[in-house]
Amino acid sequence: MGLSVCKIDRAASDFFCDHNEKSIVGVAVSGGSDSVALLLALCKIIPAKNLKAVTVDHGLRSEAASEAEWVSQLCLTMGVDHNTLKVNNLALGPNLQARARNVRYSLLAKWGQNCDVICLGHSQTDVAETFLMRLSRGSGVDGLASMASGWDYQGLSWARPFLGLSREELRHYLKANNQGWCDDPSNDDLKYKRVQIRQSQNQLDQLGLSTSRLAKTANRMSDVREALAFALKNIRPQLLQNDFGDVLLDRIKLAEIPTEFSERILAEALCWVGQQSYRPRNLSLRRAIVTKITRSLHGCVVIPQPDNFLRITREYKFVESEEVSCPAVWDGRYYAPNYGKGYKIKSLGRVGLSACSDWRSVNRPQNALIVSPSIWKGDQLISAPLANFGKKDDVQVLPTPWEL
Repeated sequence: MGLSVCKIDRAASDFFCDHNEKSIVGVAVSGGSDSVALLLALCKIIPAKNLKAVTVDHGLRSEAASEAEWVSQLCLTMGVDHNTLKVNNLALGPNLQARARNVRYSLLAKWGQNCDVICLGHSQTDVAETFLMRLSRGSGVDGLASMASGWDYQGLSWARPFLGLSREELRHYLKANNQGWCDDPSNDDLKYKRVQIRQSQNQLDQLGLSTSRLAKTANRMSDVREALAFALKNIRPQLLQNDFGDVLLDRIKLAEIPTEFSERILAEALCWVGQQSYRPRNLSLRRAIVTKITRSLHGCVVIPQPDNFLRITREYKFVESEEVSCPAVWDGRYYAPNYGKGYKIKSLGRVGLSACSDWRSVNRPQNALIVSPSIWKGDQLISAPLANFGKKDDVQVLPTPWEL
């Protein structure tokens, strides 16, 4: 037990070495053993005034409010500032856990704007359970890769300092420090796949599939993902063009490379143009690569062109009513730096396209032009560069993730 305590304190200390004494560290605390252990360990090395704790109440369980209050009282005894964030109107139904996670991260990001980093209490056990869940769904390399220990999201730094520690070690740590935690009843509800896997861990251990071994395999998958990304840096320029926010893919060259590469290139193009965080299913990607007809996919329209290129453009219904005041970024990709108050940027649409008498000369399909960025003042069209209306440099496009 003594070794586990030292190991956990060392992990917390190693994490804080990457930050200075003035850093404000936010920590998400549900009341469960992993997050309480994280809070306790951080309190030992970070001044209480530099720590801020937060609990998210999703409003899905009657016990959640009392658990949040328990965390609040714990933080009070530690001298740590604490807030409870409540989720309103999270509807029951399909993909509830995924939707709850998205809302949780969004709330945490808004809450943590004054933090230098937000810490989450995920452990090695979470890595192993997630690996098995995704394996059961037939996930590929990306799905089987380990959780990130650190990343940036919505302009904030996020960290998981305890990914190398098992839940058992963290609970030993709490017991050694005479610290309790809250047990979420849903952790024993067998309707959840994660709980089913958790209940099977003893049998998995006997088969050699221990938590630590599964986590090591997930880490190896992370290494493989990194190797694939490195290889794509040389492959991508040979078959991909950024046509001012649309992506053009050479279908002949796409068919010549391994499927893993072609699917990755198409997926990242769809995610960027469609402003999506997660890639489409592999079957959808394979169909899109060989499609002979225009089809919708992942917030995009996939258009086969006569020159053996595949054009990925935005789907109109997703941007039809989206507009921003200049010079803000529109649709996550476009901005108009030379225009300010009184001007707005939005999709050109069919009405705007009808005002562009020379649009046919640009050799782009209508599907791509009606979703292209345009600048307006009231109801007056000022500029639509992709439709050959106004100055060509009125609108600029942000670089793609692979161009950064």
